[in-house]
Amino acid sequence: MTISLCLIHGWAVNADIFTEFRHMLPENWRISAPHLIGHGSNQESFSVFEAADKIATQLIEPSFLFGWSLGGLVVLHVAARYPERVRGLILSNTFARFQAASDYPQGVSLTSLERMVSFFQQDYTQSVRQFLELQLLHTPQRHEILAAVLPDVAQHGTPAALQSALQAVAQADARAMLPEIQCPALLLYGGKDAITPPRMGEYLAAHLSDATFKIAPQAAHAPFLSHADWCVAQITEWVGEQEKMANPAKG
Repeated sequence: MTISLCLIHGWAVNADIFTEFRHMLPENWRISAPHLIGHGSNQESFSVFEAADKIATQLIEPSFLFGWSLGGLVVLHVAARYPERVRGLILSNTFARFQAASDYPQGVSLTSLERMVSFFQQDYTQSVRQFLELQLLHTPQRHEILAAVLPDVAQHGTPAALQSALQAVAQADARAMLPEIQCPALLLYGGKDAITPPRMGEYLAAHLSDATFKIAPQAAHAPFLSHADWCVAQITEWVGEQEKMANPAKG
C-alpha cells in the first residue's frame, strides 16, 4: 500500500512552510500540503470544522496526517469525524485546548498571539521573518533555512483569515473528542517552545488511546524546520512500525 502523508500547517503562515521539509521525506511517499482556509487564499472566515471537512474530502485514500500547531487541532477533528480516512496522526507542537483554564493548567494565555496580529497585518514579510528567526534561534543552519523558506511563505501575503483563525484557536476545546480517536499518534514537541509548551503534548499523550511522545530539547515551535533531520527520522521510523503492524506478513 502506498504511504500517503498530508501536511497541515499552522496559524499565520501557509502550506509553503513545508517546501523544504516535504522534500526530505521518502521519495516513494505520496505527500500533499494544502493551504488551510484563509491561508494562501482570499477567504476570510476560518472554522476548524470546515477546515477538517475540506481536508477530509481531499484525501484520496486513508492517510497519515501531520498537523503542526493550529494544523494539529484541525487534524484531531479530521480523525474524530472521519476515522476511516486516517491511518495515523503526527502531531507537532499542537494542542487540544490552547487557553489555560481551572481544569486545564497545561494551557497558556492568548495574549502573545493577539499582539502578533497587528504586526502581521502591518508588514507580513518582516513579521514572519522575526517569528521564524525565534524558532531557529538554536539552529546552526538558521540563515540557510530562513532563506529557503521565507520567500515561499511570504509570497502569499497576510492570511485573510488571520483574525478569524485566531478566534478559532481561542474558542477551541477538543479535549472531549480525544477518547474517540483510536488511530495511533506520534507527538513531536520542542523543549524550548513557549507557544505550545511540551506539557500540551503530554496532555494529548495521556488522553489519546495510542500515543508516542517525543521531544527535541533544543527545538522551539517549529522542529520540522529547526530539527528537520530529527523529525524525518522519528516520522519514518514510526510510520514504518505502523506499516509492519498493519502488514505483519511483510515484516
